Amino acid sequence: MMGGKVKTNHEKGSVAPVSHKRKVRLLLWGGAYSSSDNFTFDWAVRNVTKDYREGDKNKYEIVSKGISSADELISIINSQDADSIRSLDLFTHGGPGNFYMVSVRSNTDGGLNRFRWYRYVFHNKSFSVRDLQKLKWDRFADNAKVEFHGCKTAENPSDEDNIAAGFSKRLYGAGKTKSAVIGHIINATPAINGEGKTESKAQDYRHGPRAIFKNGKLTSQTNQKGPLDEKELEK
Repeated sequence: MMGGKVKTNHEKGSVAPVSHKRKVRLLLWGGAYSSSDNFTFDWAVRNVTKDYREGDKNKYEIVSKGISSADELISIINSQDADSIRSLDLFTHGGPGNFYMVSVRSNTDGGLNRFRWYRYVFHNKSFSVRDLQKLKWDRFADNAKVEFHGCKTAENPSDEDNIAAGFSKRLYGAGKTKSAVIGHIINATPAINGEGKTESKAQDYRHGPRAIFKNGKLTSQTNQKGPLDEKELEK
């Protein structure tokens, strides 16, 4: 809830506080075994946040949270007000059917945990396509923009059988008819200015081949660097 002021009568300077709700931009990141990967997600979040602040002019509330499990992702989304999520940016490792997260970290856990297969057998906290049914889709705004910054969440986009397409179909089914979901078609990299040419503070996943879905259907593909035109995404 945010406080606002509106005039209540014609007396000069007469104002009264009125409560109103602002829509939110959610930026959720983390869940990687490698601490360096989580630091990279953090840098990428900062760059997306900067663009939102410059473009929104304080129109929306920006909420950035580190997450480490599917349960946290679900809880944060479901705890928002109805019709409040203007955008969701998710920074985790990904695949066509999952947002990959584990409960161990490389700075505290060693041994067999250094093997990927072991982590995802014994410490798996990932969000899968099956978990889509656990989300409260009424929390999203009608024109919600959802962007997944991890690898291959939109792999084989023409098949329309990946977690990005599935997410968009759920949104549309909940009446969010102007919503759009963006995912990477291949492996994502934060080296937006090229390998060996991108400083840590410039790391950003918003580049490379990405697919855009509405109602589970592929509408277009893009290689554009940086933020996409949200008004165009609503069409």
